[in-house]
Amino acid sequence: MNTTHAGQPRANGPSGPGGILVLAEPTVVDALPDGLIPAEFYFNDLRILLETPWAVLPGPGRFQYVIFEWNVRGARPVDTPPFELRGPLTDADFPIALTIPRDFLLSSAVIDLRYRVHNTRPDSPSMDTSETVTIRIDRDAPGAGELLAPAIFPIDPITQAYLDANPMVPMEIPNGYRGREVGDKVLMYFSDMNLLPTGLPTLTSPPLTADSGRIFVDVPREVFRRYPGARWLFCFYRLQDRAGNVNPAFSLVARVGLQTDLPPIMYTRPSFPQAEAHENGYLTCTTQPPIWFGVEVYIPPDANILHGDLITLRFQGYGQYQDVDPNPDIVETLEHYWDGIADASGYNFWIRDVERLIRPLKENAGGEASYLVTRAGTDVGRSASRFVQFDRVVPVSPAPPDPIYCWIDGNGPEP
Repeated sequence: MNTTHAGQPRANGPSGPGGILVLAEPTVVDALPDGLIPAEFYFNDLRILLETPWAVLPGPGRFQYVIFEWNVRGARPVDTPPFELRGPLTDADFPIALTIPRDFLLSSAVIDLRYRVHNTRPDSPSMDTSETVTIRIDRDAPGAGELLAPAIFPIDPITQAYLDANPMVPMEIPNGYRGREVGDKVLMYFSDMNLLPTGLPTLTSPPLTADSGRIFVDVPREVFRRYPGARWLFCFYRLQDRAGNVNPAFSLVARVGLQTDLPPIMYTRPSFPQAEAHENGYLTCTTQPPIWFGVEVYIPPDANILHGDLITLRFQGYGQYQDVDPNPDIVETLEHYWDGIADASGYNFWIRDVERLIRPLKENAGGEASYLVTRAGTDVGRSASRFVQFDRVVPVSPAPPDPIYCWIDGNGPEP
């Protein structure tokens, strides 16, 4: 048996009950049981199987042509290009694998799909028609095009006592988003920093069982215990439907205070070498290297830090030195695996995201650094905190009405 593409038919053959043999419906290989085509298959031709032989198959030197009718509900049916079946064709040649061009999958639609078998030529009025199968193309992500409201924490702050009493923390997702359907999932992202996520979700909810009503996602309390020392926890979410479409934009951020137990203090506190080298002992315009290139945090060697331990540095900014008015947007965590040889004299972290973390610390502001030691996935202990003062005010006489601040692009007032 040979199968080839032929030219477009010049006309459709007559249809109707008289003299027409009804063939078995086509099988759409990648369709779910209810006919939905997952989005991962929209970028390739749609795979079809004709599994049941029909009564009269082409013999030697004879031809038949298969044409699919793509009937989008609410629109006029469209024929696909015909497939040529060259005889001899026997029952042993089934199932026959054919495809529908991916250009038919460009828009969301409900489609009634069937095929015709024409004898001799594609436009022959001598034809048989199959039963219809209904499929669905869904290219519309839930909540797409709208600003998703932030998730809702059940209590603020989340305390150790609350976590001890609640193995699962119920997070509410505001309902009413556009395109909600049964089977949607919520992709949730948690972090101790108020930054848009860049990796995989922290967890994915089970499929929704209703297309209306309140939505709750149970989050294991272990998620909240992953951030010892964090003052806040931030949550973003996205939505995914059964087809696999994910809305491209993250929700608005939700923030909650975090008050969980901390590992014991058992390590030497870190230091700020640039401040120690400065005559005033803080970070300012004359600090070297300049703070607009980065701020260094030194982790000293310790006999209780072993090769392979994970060191997690936490930096927190404050509106006023030393620890007044903590700023939830000035938080950074950096990680390093301790090398017993290379780090024999200690390790230096560098805070490089200076526009977000350092520039907002303008006058008599504070910074705090501490670190956590984790071994084989278990928190071993932490250091005490080291505080440092930031002051970017440029001394000018007489004093201007607005302070002048130093930065890489020169001195001047700032908003």
